[in-house]
Amino acid sequence: MDSSHQLVSRQRFSFFSLAVQAYRQGRLGDVAAYKSAILGTQAYPEIADKLSRLTTCFPTIDLAALRTLPEGTFGQIYAQHMDGCHLTPLDISADVIASLPDQSLGLRYTLLHDVFHVLLGYDTSLAGEMGVWAFVDAQHYSPSYQTAACLAHYLYPLVIPHRYRQLRAIEQHSRKLGQQAACVIAHPLEDYWSEPLSTVRSRLGLA
Repeated sequence: MDSSHQLVSRQRFSFFSLAVQAYRQGRLGDVAAYKSAILGTQAYPEIADKLSRLTTCFPTIDLAALRTLPEGTFGQIYAQHMDGCHLTPLDISADVIASLPDQSLGLRYTLLHDVFHVLLGYDTSLAGEMGVWAFVDAQHYSPSYQTAACLAHYLYPLVIPHRYRQLRAIEQHSRKLGQQAACVIAHPLEDYWSEPLSTVRSRLGLA
């Protein structure tokens, strides 16, 4: 093993140790951030450039505030989705963000993963996850996401073979949508909460 591979291995072991510590302290957002670093979720250069232009790349999501928005707004429907799935938005510590400067894509996607479910209209079942992964793959964010989508393509049908046709239909639809849509991860989605979900979807090319 050459020195560069040894360095990567040491870094990943360090991230793993930090992830374990964060888990013991109940900091699940930090755990997810270190997991992204272990997997090496580097963005393609054009995606990294777009993310660097965002005013806020790592938003803090106030679910209580979103619940008070008018019915049918992006934020209200997202809050409804999170409550219905018994989910809480992740929060990544500022010091963890600062320690992972090359992980902007992975950290932002960690915070906004469930937002993609809402924008695409997918639930949190394996079929819904297949749809999200296929969409993200088609958007060409990162090589690691392409790998994840490939694994989903082959593994999910083995887990739920009775839904094979549905999985393939969702996958095909999501890839087509991902190719025609705007670069969703690089949009300031956190600025759209008070807008109707239909308006946000139209702006992003998801309608």
